[in-house]
Amino acid sequence: MSDNDAPGGHSPAPAEAGQSSAIRVKENRTGIKLIIPGAILLFLAPLAGFLGGTMVGSPGAIGGLDPLFLWLFGGMVVGGIGGAVALLGTLRWVRANRGAD
Repeated sequence: MSDNDAPGGHSPAPAEAGQSSAIRVKENRTGIKLIIPGAILLFLAPLAGFLGGTMVGSPGAIGGLDPLFLWLFGGMVVGGIGGAVALLGTLRWVRANRGAD
């Protein structure tokens, strides 16, 4: 009988061993709550900026800042912030799961 055997001389059932890994995976969802909204912002903000710019329309004047450009630029900035949030969440998730194996 070795030191790793369970009391009573039998080893633990496979279901018991699988439960601990399922619990460990469930606890390491640290960055998922940042990845999902960040990815949604990353992809949808430029589209919303383009949609807002086309709804506002373009004045007939030449030489000024076009509203389409301003709305699309704002959407790109918000999308960039969403990308940074998604990247931050990914880094947190990787760091939390580094020692899980």
